[in-house]
Amino acid sequence: MDSGCSEMEWRELSYNRWTESHVSSWLRFIGIEETYIKKLKKKKVTGAVLKTLQREFLSNTVGMNTVQIEHLLKKSDELTDSGQEPNLSSQEPCAATEQGNIPTECSDSLTSSGEALSYCEYRKFDQIEKDCRYVKHNLLPPETGSDNMLVPCHEYKSLENAHKQDSKILKVKVASEVLRFACACMNMRANGTIHFGIMDKIKGTHKHGEIIGIPLKNQEDFVDALDYIESCFKGSNQQSDARRCIRNPKFIEVLDKETTERTWVIEYDIVPKASIVKGKIYSVGVPKFNEKDKVKYEEKIPYCRAGANTKRVTDDDQVEFIQGLREKDQQREEAEASSIETPQDFREDQKRKLCILLTCGNARMDNSLRYIVVTNKIQPERLDSIDFLVNMNLFCVFDFDPDSKTSGLCGTYKKPKAVNLHFLKDYANDNRLENSDFIKFMQLFEKTSWIFCNGRSDFPGGEQTCDETTWIRTRKKKLKKAVSVICNDILPRRSFVVLFLLSSDVEQPLVETFHEFYAEMNGHDFLAVLSESKENAKKFSSLAQVSCPTSTLKDISVEMPLSHVDATVQSIQLSKNQPTRTLPVFSGGLCFLKSVEEATLDSLEIISVDQCNETKLENMTKEEIQQTDIYFYRGGKIDWLNFWLADKRKCGDIIKRDAYKEASTILDNIVPKPKRPVESVRIYHHPGSGGSTVARQILWDRRNKVRCAVVKHGKEITTVCEHAVKLREHDENDKNNCLPVLLLLEDHNADYIDELRGQLGNVIATKKINPSVLCFILLICNRSNDPERLCRASPSQIVAVTHKLSDAEKPLFSEKLEQLKLDNKTDFIITFVLMSDEFESSYIEDFVRNLLDKTDHSTLITRLIRFVALLNSYVDDSYISVSHCEASLGIRVFVDSARHHAFVEDLTEEAKLILIHLRQSSTHIQSIKIIHPRVAKELLCQLSAKVPQSDIAMDLITDKVLLNHRFDQDTFLKFIKDLFIRRNKKSRGDLPDTAFSPFIEHVAKECGVQKAVDLMKAAFEALRKDAYVAQQLARLLYTNLRFEEALQWAEEAKSILPHDTFVLDTLGQVYKKWFYHLFDNLGQEEPSPEMGTEIISIALKGIRAFRASEKTPKKENVTLNNSYYGEVDVGCRLLKFLSEVDVFSNNTGKSELMRYLLTEYIPAEVHTPWQNFHQQLKGLQRNLSHALECISEDLSYFQTDVSEEDEELDSRDAEQLYNPRKWLTRKSAAYAGFFCISEESDEAVEGNSDDLVSTAEKLSAFQKQMRIHSLGGGNVTSILSLHYDKKPQNAGHKLETIINMYQENRTWKNLDQAELTKFIFCQIALNCILPGSSKLLSLQELQDLSKRFIARGRNVSSASALFVLSLLFWPETSNELSSDNAKILSSAIDELQRLWETKIQRITPRKSRTTTHFYLAKPRGLNKIVHKSAIEKHIKGTLSDRQLKWRGGEVWKTKEVMQLLKRVEGWTENGKLFVKVGGDHRIRVFPQYTASLPNGNENVTFFLGFSFDGAGAFDIQVTE
Repeated sequence: MDSGCSEMEWRELSYNRWTESHVSSWLRFIGIEETYIKKLKKKKVTGAVLKTLQREFLSNTVGMNTVQIEHLLKKSDELTDSGQEPNLSSQEPCAATEQGNIPTECSDSLTSSGEALSYCEYRKFDQIEKDCRYVKHNLLPPETGSDNMLVPCHEYKSLENAHKQDSKILKVKVASEVLRFACACMNMRANGTIHFGIMDKIKGTHKHGEIIGIPLKNQEDFVDALDYIESCFKGSNQQSDARRCIRNPKFIEVLDKETTERTWVIEYDIVPKASIVKGKIYSVGVPKFNEKDKVKYEEKIPYCRAGANTKRVTDDDQVEFIQGLREKDQQREEAEASSIETPQDFREDQKRKLCILLTCGNARMDNSLRYIVVTNKIQPERLDSIDFLVNMNLFCVFDFDPDSKTSGLCGTYKKPKAVNLHFLKDYANDNRLENSDFIKFMQLFEKTSWIFCNGRSDFPGGEQTCDETTWIRTRKKKLKKAVSVICNDILPRRSFVVLFLLSSDVEQPLVETFHEFYAEMNGHDFLAVLSESKENAKKFSSLAQVSCPTSTLKDISVEMPLSHVDATVQSIQLSKNQPTRTLPVFSGGLCFLKSVEEATLDSLEIISVDQCNETKLENMTKEEIQQTDIYFYRGGKIDWLNFWLADKRKCGDIIKRDAYKEASTILDNIVPKPKRPVESVRIYHHPGSGGSTVARQILWDRRNKVRCAVVKHGKEITTVCEHAVKLREHDENDKNNCLPVLLLLEDHNADYIDELRGQLGNVIATKKINPSVLCFILLICNRSNDPERLCRASPSQIVAVTHKLSDAEKPLFSEKLEQLKLDNKTDFIITFVLMSDEFESSYIEDFVRNLLDKTDHSTLITRLIRFVALLNSYVDDSYISVSHCEASLGIRVFVDSARHHAFVEDLTEEAKLILIHLRQSSTHIQSIKIIHPRVAKELLCQLSAKVPQSDIAMDLITDKVLLNHRFDQDTFLKFIKDLFIRRNKKSRGDLPDTAFSPFIEHVAKECGVQKAVDLMKAAFEALRKDAYVAQQLARLLYTNLRFEEALQWAEEAKSILPHDTFVLDTLGQVYKKWFYHLFDNLGQEEPSPEMGTEIISIALKGIRAFRASEKTPKKENVTLNNSYYGEVDVGCRLLKFLSEVDVFSNNTGKSELMRYLLTEYIPAEVHTPWQNFHQQLKGLQRNLSHALECISEDLSYFQTDVSEEDEELDSRDAEQLYNPRKWLTRKSAAYAGFFCISEESDEAVEGNSDDLVSTAEKLSAFQKQMRIHSLGGGNVTSILSLHYDKKPQNAGHKLETIINMYQENRTWKNLDQAELTKFIFCQIALNCILPGSSKLLSLQELQDLSKRFIARGRNVSSASALFVLSLLFWPETSNELSSDNAKILSSAIDELQRLWETKIQRITPRKSRTTTHFYLAKPRGLNKIVHKSAIEKHIKGTLSDRQLKWRGGEVWKTKEVMQLLKRVEGWTENGKLFVKVGGDHRIRVFPQYTASLPNGNENVTFFLGFSFDGAGAFDIQVTE
């Protein structure tokens, strides 16, 4: 049978007569999944069989889940209740509830074209309802007879053609229908209503009873139609009675979303009161037109109602009819008499209804749901009743009151709560930000977003208030956009409730908001309408029925005064609003922190002394307390509520591990005797070992002694610093006498922590806080796979938490486990069981094996578990949102309220054991993960026995439903990206370093490289063609010697990110590895020129690729000139290859090669084979020299630490990455070695001064340069690196040798600027390393030489030359510098700063941290210049201790350093620092940290450092 026909036919039949097809259509109509419908059809389920179905059959045989079973049985029961009468599409019973009204429930129907129709209610009989409206195409119930005297009968007339006639014809048509119907009602003594504008028969696509409405030219026509009464009724008495019984017409507007044309339904009520009609029979002669268009009247005869029709009383029936009138009169009188008695109104339990609507069926209101409020103006006298809103988890408010902030709801709500004030246009996201960035920009989950929908009276820059018509024309689109963004991009479905709060007259814009939410949320679920008056409720209902049936509106509407709402909702809220919380103060007491003040510190989660005291313990059931407790022991993150309940003895104590005591001991030692203002304690822990719990226990137990807070993720360092300072100083008068702030930083990277520590230190210095005062303690808690190793590096500051239990801990865990077993099955606390057993491998294996033995591996649930296990095994902190899970499992939205638990209900018992819901309050998206990382790894291991990990991953990244699911999409894709490209690094606690992601390495090892390549290709597509995935794929391919393919993917990455240096560098790396491979596998010691053609071609392509990267505008730059390293590597290796070609490998080959590379000479043997390479090869030496100089310049400018993010993408070798200065020195020597003809060793040259002079005289200028390069004097960085030589005598001797290469004084004048710069650097370095050397020149001599660097005209000196000027000309005292020298110094520093600013325009701020090479010391002459290494030797302790002393400023308090360095006097002015030199010349000095500058204009002293960005100030102190 055709499904469309079946769909129509089941509505017309009693359910007992339904066939299998009818049942299928009905099941589809109520929302049952198609899979189950097909199964039931195969089982031959007819309508009769449908009513006998049992839960067991549906569950075991059909395989339906619990939610669908309950939904089906509920709807099946409704069939019995309604009887499923023909011609009624509603499954709900029609019940008369009050006199004069026949309400029918709205339910869906279909037109023959498939368009959905809804049944709706009549207007209340014989009453004026100004807010009554009909909706076009909705259906009124079928026409009825007069079974009940007072319940009106109904008759429909469409007038679809007649309304187009002229006024006279229309009046006659209306009069004839009204008077005939009225006569029948009066004779039947029955109330009735005749409706015009309603279909009275099936016609085309229109159904019987369908509301169509008619346009009105003139309403008076319908009023004047009653003037025919006098002409039509017999006698003046009947005419008078008719006037009294027939009410004037009522005009009900018909709403139509499709058109702006206004149409109406016209209704005449007939009320034949007993006092009027008793003992009378009425006759009427209805008017009609004759052939001459004249009105004539039919014979006056009586009419009556026969069922749903009006018919004449024939002569034969009149006697019997008249005899029956007496009985009718009596029935009428009795009906009227009974109606006078006030009936007992049926009243819903409004409190229960309100609670169910707001909590979606839960017993309590907690933070599991968010709320959106839509409201109009609330009168001032009712604003005392909004505490329930303050306690709600309010996401946003759509406010149509322009005065809301000054005198309305917003102003009142703002007193205890912080809000962000927005307009509708703010949600347009005109900047096209990514979803996560837009949420962050709008602070949507930090504070309530208050959206002024119709202007704001107190804000001149915003939108102006406008009338309804203008609003719909200008702002409706903005509203639609805002609602769409919230419902589709920000909040997951079923995670929020929209509450319409109607406190004043309802206007169309507010109703439009309802329409939009109703449409975006796919129905009325999670909508609630709260009205303070019947009038507001009625008007809202009449306007909102355009999109939502009136019966549904009734279901979601509550009429209740706001004061009652306030009390009712507060009674079910689990927490009460705390306008203030308490913090400890230095004096030992407490102070208040207002909620609005706390909200401004939104980068911190502050733990107050009275934390969790807002919880209404009396509202928490024993089961809720137990669930809170057991969630933690199942592996969930501990909540402050756990500690609070334990303190209240409502649940067992939380075990304090040994690490807690160790960390507490460190803190107890720090607080009384701090070494620095910002101290730190680190906790490294195995994933899932309880490290986070230890850290939070420390905060909880110390919240009475210090101020405690958790630093939220994703917050700017400057913001965190500012908020931490405000928290420390809150309500304290003396900045030197404040309690320290204990800040917990969980899983923040080292760069973030270091920068935060530095900024906090600067603020302390700026505020002139005593450096001996402890201001901040950073409690750093990070995961590590080897915490014990990290702990050994600095046991005084680091605590390790492992899975292994100490002897003291074992009995505590055993005792706790026995307590938990009393109330819980062992399987449901498996995480704690494993913890108690120290995560014994065999126990985990057995647990997982037993679990999987009961698991059906073919189900979607098991597939989902595979995905979660894969991510949890390889990606830290990974999860999958519940919204993604529902999409993956195909869980649909049902009308039944039980769908809240649809996901949980769909899980198998085995899945419930191993999956845990994440319930962090910081996230708005619920998610799941495996209960413990060790369990996840074992699960993946055993699951992959059936489905390999590579297949699981391929299934995951080709699942379009998951990839395209919009909620939390950015996070989900990030986890997938990390799975494929995040490498293991020992530096962050991983056990082995890996070249690729551990997952890719596993796949390559277990399944082969091709499988790994296929996965990377699929990941590239899944991640929207991510350039970094393409880059890593290129790395994978060239590592496995598949160079052609690697080249294609490197080019692909370049096409996506054409200016990213990592991507561009990888292209060069492909050629580099290719070249190395060809060279290493040449198979011949002395290849011919012809054999070397391909090798040279690949090498030169690599050099070109690296050089292209170097020249690229660094618009997306993430690092510094990495490609220069590659160019040097390839260039040096190419030189080695050229020297092995048979032409250049003989005794004279080296000089022959030099001649070929450095002159125009081309040997005959290579002329033809290398004809395409000559030009590039002859530029090789020059290009290598330039690349080495560029690397040196960057290393001279910047610190060389590498961020975790860069480690993932950097293709450089380990030495280049972690020790680039050493690499540069080694490569410079290697480069020079190729071009040095002299065979004498460095040792021979360094041994005798006479030999030195004679050797230098024999060498050409170029050979001298090469010798200098080979000795370490070829660039500034190599020279400076000699300061760190562990044998200073060797370094000093090298420098003397280098200086000797420059010969006598007379030739120094001939040195170019670059060579002279290096010569002076060698002098300065030699003075620092061997201050008594005979090769040293005086300060004056060096100053005279360096004056050649002074820029003239357009000739600008290099940064190195300017740096030399700043060192040499800085005065020992400010007054001793001549005016000319002061100009030189001032000009040099200004130019250094200008060059610096130009350079950092293309570098990220984190990477622009400069290296300070020298400091100003107290001695005079050249000895005033002290290298950083001279300070470092006075700094004792481990590496981490020394780093802390530098970052915390403790270095400057070291006695030896204070004796060595000179404090310089200066002053601050308008936020800048200056020093006066040489009379009136002033030089700007830049502080190490801008925040360390004191406010206002102050005299200061500081230590002076020299770096390539100018002069820097350290340890700035205000002069008292």
